[in-house]
Amino acid sequence: MPDFAPWELRVHRTIIAGLSLALVVGIVADLGTKGPNAQSFLAAAIGTGYLVGTAAVPVSWFQIRFGVEAITLTGAILAAVVLTLTGAADSPYLLLSIGPAIIGTTHGGFRSGLTTGLLSAGLLTLISLPTDVPESQIATGAGLYLVFVLLVGAVRRLLQEMTAQASELESASITTRQELASLEETHALLLRLSEDISAGRLNALEVGATTLDRLLERFQGGAAKLVVDNGEGPLVLAARGIPEMEGYTREFPLATADTDVGVLELTTPLIMTREDERLVETVIRPVSIAFANLRLLEEIVGAAVAEERLRLAREMHDEIGPSLASLGLSLDLAAMQQSERPDLAADLQVLRSNVTKLVDDVRETVADLRSAPGPTLTARILQATTLLDGSPEIVVDLDERRPPRPALIGDLTAMVTEAMRNAHRHSKASKVIVTGRVDRAFGWCSIIDDGVGFDPLHEPHGHFGLTGMRERAEKIGATIEFESEPGTGTTVTVEWGNK
Repeated sequence: MPDFAPWELRVHRTIIAGLSLALVVGIVADLGTKGPNAQSFLAAAIGTGYLVGTAAVPVSWFQIRFGVEAITLTGAILAAVVLTLTGAADSPYLLLSIGPAIIGTTHGGFRSGLTTGLLSAGLLTLISLPTDVPESQIATGAGLYLVFVLLVGAVRRLLQEMTAQASELESASITTRQELASLEETHALLLRLSEDISAGRLNALEVGATTLDRLLERFQGGAAKLVVDNGEGPLVLAARGIPEMEGYTREFPLATADTDVGVLELTTPLIMTREDERLVETVIRPVSIAFANLRLLEEIVGAAVAEERLRLAREMHDEIGPSLASLGLSLDLAAMQQSERPDLAADLQVLRSNVTKLVDDVRETVADLRSAPGPTLTARILQATTLLDGSPEIVVDLDERRPPRPALIGDLTAMVTEAMRNAHRHSKASKVIVTGRVDRAFGWCSIIDDGVGFDPLHEPHGHFGLTGMRERAEKIGATIEFESEPGTGTTVTVEWGNK
């Protein structure tokens, strides 16, 4: 019986065992005193029927409304009949007649037991007064009911308190285990952050990516997005996961004692429990502190870093660039002077090509150094999705460890945005997924839809979207592939750089 405490069931069985002993004593004493007679046999039968019936009653019956009252009232009346047949207050069944009051106290509480005890005491008095039993013995018998009610009531209260304390201890133990599990999660996250610090790669993107990866290990099939305030407005720092069609989204603030850092948007297949929420709050607490410290550090060193970037850009442009140009010119002259030695001239041309490539790399590096850090590729793509209203849903799931180089990010954003726009407008898909991995100078990004597909080799007249994407890819040294057939959906993949 799930609503009964274990002690209550054990006490019930103990009472039945005690009443069985009282019944045997009553039968033996009555027959031994009066000898075999009809009244004694009838009393024994009624007493046995009462005890067997009480033992056979399902314990769940005591839970229904008026269940305890009905059972104890029936027991009190049957016990009074047995006492009437065997000598009233002088009956050997007196202990058996206390059973209803004890059972009422055990299952119904002190009030129910007291009511049954007073009823039994009243019945005992009524059937004893016409007999020759002394009044003192009647009073003693009646008082016996109340004594047992008080005794059993005290024991019941003590057992209830012990059960409540045990439940509180168990609850505290469960809470402690949950807190330990949360601390282990936090400890693991801090260890990973510590490893990033040791490796010299701690930055806001690393912290955000590590946090989302850690959370989605717990919430399989979920999705998460970190939005931080960089001082100029909200910025999507990282996004992970492809949410289920029908998920449940919660926002958790990222904050320290004196500043708001941002917000974590977490989508899970199932509604989060309070334990899940506590876990998330525990995990993001050190992350909030890390973001706040990183933002403070960026504010402190930002001006110095910007000045150093400009200084390096000037030196590379004014010193290294001219030196490389001079070297290239010298190689051209040397190659012209070795026209009679074609092998040597060919080697000099190879060196000249390498110098030219190096000059291009220097120009790109100077452009990167002079470019102010801007939004991440994830943030730019998410911003572009806000301009595409209606179906299909667009899900961004990029693992962006470091943003692409400034020389690349503009064209990469344009290619991904164009692919998303085409899928949104023409694919008739149910969902468009943008996924990939980005780490500074290399990475890949795929735009996948489950729509009607198309022939990549044929672009409609007057449309130049695919051509423009190919030209942008060629401009930055990237590759772009279109995988599609009519009716099979489309995958556009952009890949750039080398690890």
